[in-house]
Amino acid sequence: MKITRSVLIIMSIVSLYSSLHAIDIDGKGINLGLNYTKLWGNVQGSSDLTPRFTIGGFVNKKINNWLVIQPEVLLTSKIVYRDGKERLMLDNDVDGLFNEDEYDLINNDGDGLIDEDRQELEFEANGHYQLYYLEIPILFKTWSFMNLPHNMNIIFGPSFDFLLWGNYKFNQAGHSYQSKDLSGISVFSMDLFCGIEYDFGKYGLQLLINQGIIENEYKSAGEVIMHTLKENGGSVWPGIDNYSEYCKFQKVSGYGTSVTVLLSINL
Repeated sequence: MKITRSVLIIMSIVSLYSSLHAIDIDGKGINLGLNYTKLWGNVQGSSDLTPRFTIGGFVNKKINNWLVIQPEVLLTSKIVYRDGKERLMLDNDVDGLFNEDEYDLINNDGDGLIDEDRQELEFEANGHYQLYYLEIPILFKTWSFMNLPHNMNIIFGPSFDFLLWGNYKFNQAGHSYQSKDLSGISVFSMDLFCGIEYDFGKYGLQLLINQGIIENEYKSAGEVIMHTLKENGGSVWPGIDNYSEYCKFQKVSGYGTSVTVLLSINL
């Protein structure tokens, strides 16, 4: 996965550099700002907005008297919070079935226990994913709509994003857990940007909304707890290594929406 990610990133940077080198640019500068990311989709509880940084550079080229193209390269840190209740179902007699003892007060499997395979643990999880991306937006700026002032622009365009690294940390019942497994999160993703920019001299202030269009799957807190116990030499059931066959984890997936505030400095 690391090799694939590195190759994709290098190829994208080389391709972007070659494209920019082939055209005359009218301006260049740097971007500094904050972003707030919210996860929408199959998520329990709320998804809080927590600021993280965005930093990078841009060049631009005037296409005609009302449209400018502005490619950018950004390093962006995003925090995706998942606060709220989670559920974990356990197959207590480790027979690989979760439904043989329904709530009928009958000991269907004859082991002396009733309804043990319907045990459902509910707990509060306070945690977040911290993810780092290389983002390559190809933005367009125009001021011809809605009779906007000459120093106010509409911004829109796609962004091609590459996941560099990240982790998931959370606290539950006084214990800290962490996972670096990002296998469910796409190495490559794509966002759609739209927003406004206000120019004042060599500076510009941008307010952007970028919507992810690729759904990602995230580890549930229950799965991270089980994985952490295994890594630390613990076990939910003695002699059972593959705990995933005897647990049902809550599915967590969704699309990220970010609100970004950027200060652009023309060089």
